[in-house]
This record gives sequence, C-alpha cells and structure tokens, in this order.
Amino acid sequence: MQSASGPAAKTVSFDHIYDQWFVQVSRWVRALGARQSDLEDVVQEVFTVAYRRLHLFDGNNVAGWLYQIARRKARDYRRLAWVQHVFSSETAAALGTTAQIGPGPLDDLETKQKSELLGRRLAKLPAEQRAVFTLFELEGLSGQEIAQREQVPLNTVWVRLFTARRKLNCRRRAPDKRSPARRFKRFHS
Repeated sequence: MQSASGPAAKTVSFDHIYDQWFVQVSRWVRALGARQSDLEDVVQEVFTVAYRRLHLFDGNNVAGWLYQIARRKARDYRRLAWVQHVFSSETAAALGTTAQIGPGPLDDLETKQKSELLGRRLAKLPAEQRAVFTLFELEGLSGQEIAQREQVPLNTVWVRLFTARRKLNCRRRAPDKRSPARRFKRFHS
C-alpha cells in the first residue's frame, strides 16, 4: 500500500490513517449534512474509498485527500436522503421519543432543535458555501486551510463564507412583509 510515484512519494499505512483521522472525518461528515443515525455508515464509506484508492495517494496532505472523499460521500448521501426519509420517517419519529441521557430533557430538546434547524438551513446552501461555512464556523479552520482543502483561492473562501452567512441570516430573520403601521395595528388592536 504505497505510492510509487517517485522519490517524493511517502509510505502511508491505512491503519495509521484510520486511527489518526477517524474522529476528524466523522466531524466533517456530520458537518457536511449526514444525520447522526447514518453517520457511521457514511464515515465507513469514506474509509472504504480511502482504502481502495490508497495505492494512488502520494502521501501528501492526508487531511485534504480525506476531506475531498468525505465531501463527495456526504454529497452522495444527501442526494439519496429523501428516499431514506420517505421510508424511515415513522421509524425516526419512534426513535425520537425515546429517553435521552444528559443534562435534562429540555436541554436535550433545545439542542436537538437547534441542530436540526442549523442542519436544515445548511442543507439549503449550495455545497461550496456549506462546506466553507462548516469548516470555518464549526470546525474552526483558517481561511488558508480551507482554501487548501477546497483547492480554491483564498478570496473565493471569503466570498463563499460571506455569502453563506448572509443567506443564513436572511433565513433566520424572515422580515414581516406588511408595513410598520399594519404590524402596529395587528398587535395593538
């Protein structure tokens, strides 16, 4: 399992990659839109692809290589998610009513609702904007790191981040289309 692409090629062990990157890949896949119930399956698909393609990998930038695989697998997952939703909506509702261990039921509910809301809002963003937003805001990566992973210029990262933030803020604050006078009458009548 080595790359034979010349003297600069590095020997990379799949076991080492899996051990070192499993947690990070799981975070990426979750941030890229996989539901918690499907997270392990999607992460496993990422590592299956990595295992099959390891002989083609040059050993440089493991994070970028795995992130690109994760991004594609998350995209494929989202494309098929509507089918899973149709066939498992009753199952998900039943599982959602089970007791959870944690600080308290109200805290868990609020966290779950906020996560679902963020997930829905992120799902409406174009993939490029969603990826930059999650990497910057949720993962804490710098613009330069994101530019390397996404293989785009740094200014493109900032434009995508700005646009994603703007769209998420617009969705959060749905403006009341009525005039201020009509809103006042509605609440003071």
